[in-house]
This record gives sequence, C-alpha cells and structure tokens, in this order.
Amino acid sequence: MIIKTVTFEVKAAAKDKFEQKFRNDAISLKNWKTCLGNEVCIQDNSDTNSVSFTAISRWDNQDDFKAWLKRPEHIQHHKEQRFRKEDSPILKRSVQEYIVLED
Repeated sequence: MIIKTVTFEVKAAAKDKFEQKFRNDAISLKNWKTCLGNEVCIQDNSDTNSVSFTAISRWDNQDDFKAWLKRPEHIQHHKEQRFRKEDSPILKRSVQEYIVLED
C-alpha cells in the first residue's frame, strides 16, 4: 500500500476557495473505487497570514493513484485554474509518497 500526501500553503484570502476544492476532492476520493481511504487536514498559519491544506490518500499501488489524477474533471479543473505566478494564491506546494511496511 502507498500513502500519498499533497500540501498546499495558500494565502489566507483564498481559504474558502481551497477549502471547497479539497472538500470536492475528498468526495471524489471517497467515491473512487481504488482509493482505500482519505482525509483532509487544515492548519491556520496566522504568523504568515496563510492556510495549509493537506490531503492524505491511501492506495494499493501507484497506477491506481495516477488513474484518479487523470480523470477528466481533474484535468479540466487544472486547465481552468492556471495562474500567473505573481497572481497565484498558492505560496507553496509539496507532495510526498510513503510505502506502508507490511507484516
């Protein structure tokens, strides 16, 4: 099993927009038959006037995760959300992958 995480740190003014995006992703993941489970965590960073959203999902393998990323609505959303770097509400993005040790 693998665990994928993606964290977006965004400007505080974009909190509502990104919260809705992550809620929609969580619903999509819950309904995706090869996703084994998911959570979304939010952290307010008042010292930097930003908010961090972390999505955590569990999969049997990398191909299952890639299939979810390649779904048409995900690709379309990214096409619609292209920002010029200076206009982007995203301050930082990080992606991690973990392999679960099995007995």
